[in-house]
Amino acid sequence: MASSSRPKRQRINDCINDDEIVNELFCDELSDFSDFSEIDDSDADRDYFPSESENSVVDSTNIGNNQDFNIENNHNTSSTVWFDVSGTYQKPLIFNKTPGFKIDIPDNASALNYFKLFCSTDIFELMVVETNRNAEQFLSKSRLTKSSRFSKWSPTNVDEIEKFMGLLLWFGLVQMPSLESYWSTKIRYKNNVAPKIMSQNRFELLLRFWHFADNEETPDNDRIYKVRDLLERVVKNYQNVMEPDEYLAIDESMVPFRGRLKFKQYIPGKAHKYGVKLFKICEKNGYTHDLQVYAGKNQVDGKGLALRVVMELIRPYLNVGRTVVTDNFYTSMPLARELLKNNTHLVGTLRTNRVKLPEVLKTKLKKGQIIGKESTDGVVVAKWHDKRDVAMLSTKHGIEMIDTGKKNRNDEPQKQKRCLHCYSHKTTVLGSKSAALATKKNRHVLLYAIVLFKNALS
Repeated sequence: MASSSRPKRQRINDCINDDEIVNELFCDELSDFSDFSEIDDSDADRDYFPSESENSVVDSTNIGNNQDFNIENNHNTSSTVWFDVSGTYQKPLIFNKTPGFKIDIPDNASALNYFKLFCSTDIFELMVVETNRNAEQFLSKSRLTKSSRFSKWSPTNVDEIEKFMGLLLWFGLVQMPSLESYWSTKIRYKNNVAPKIMSQNRFELLLRFWHFADNEETPDNDRIYKVRDLLERVVKNYQNVMEPDEYLAIDESMVPFRGRLKFKQYIPGKAHKYGVKLFKICEKNGYTHDLQVYAGKNQVDGKGLALRVVMELIRPYLNVGRTVVTDNFYTSMPLARELLKNNTHLVGTLRTNRVKLPEVLKTKLKKGQIIGKESTDGVVVAKWHDKRDVAMLSTKHGIEMIDTGKKNRNDEPQKQKRCLHCYSHKTTVLGSKSAALATKKNRHVLLYAIVLFKNALS
């Protein structure tokens, strides 16, 4: 009998990993796993490498509904000429915007004032119109008995929806075992908040009919139609309040969710393995300027997805000398060239199996060694070996090393590649610990999302 070429220890480890995955998949019997993402964009998953065909083809016709970017698809490896890194070809850009608040905020502004900057009156009015419409459509098609609670429905208004939203936010801070507990008269649960704002029956009626779009106008090819208008309004408020700084980071966040949802994702490398994936653009203080909901592989063409996501999110902030920082899922030569055409720099970690990269990345390095090449269009690709190989791409930096201000165990100064230093210190939103920071200032997005995807998409 022919023996397997794979080591026995490796086969055992694979079995253990497979068992763990199977246990994860069956831990929630109510979940729908029919459309998990095929794209694991976690840096922690070092074994994932997309095929060359996946990264070499870019479909410019699918870059947003209003995109006018002319993405070049005919770059051949042979057409790129590489030289030793000198910085000669890099394009100097000057950031010419003034970051910070676009509006005047009084010093005595309350938490409610800040909340209404993002959840503005037009959003509450949208909820009122669509909630009343949803209730009317349901009641017109249903036969109700006198004892049915639906027969007690009356149209809502902005004031009541504001109270309803306030209760939802309060529920997130004061957690009880069930919804009924907030109106319970038992000493353990009794409170003076929920019963004074509205009755339990009225709250449940509002929760039942809470909507953000017309059910009868739902298109077949848009999975997030029922929350799209709401998300667009919230994002518009984000952008109206704050002007971004020079450095912007693009990455993804997972909204934890284990219920039934067609575009729920399973990404093993994430802290929350199951949920709704959001592509986000943030600055180093954690403020979110835009986001997109990933609605599954059936909603987008997987080819060139990373490039399209970056170009759609960065579009309002191009041509002013900004720098985009990405992880190795997004970073590529086509993206670097497209951003440079729009006077924007790119800095990011790089997967060495990307196409159109110089052969120098295959060189074996000793600890502390760094090697790189520069193209005629100003893209520097470098490889540095510290504890392991780190590949980087930058249109802004060379391969010089800088002092990080830290010391090692031998009390010797630690040095780091300049673009890697930029990557790690200028974009705190890219790490797992900073995922909470990236959503802290936009906390209501997650609160909305958890309730929206659980109730409004039914």
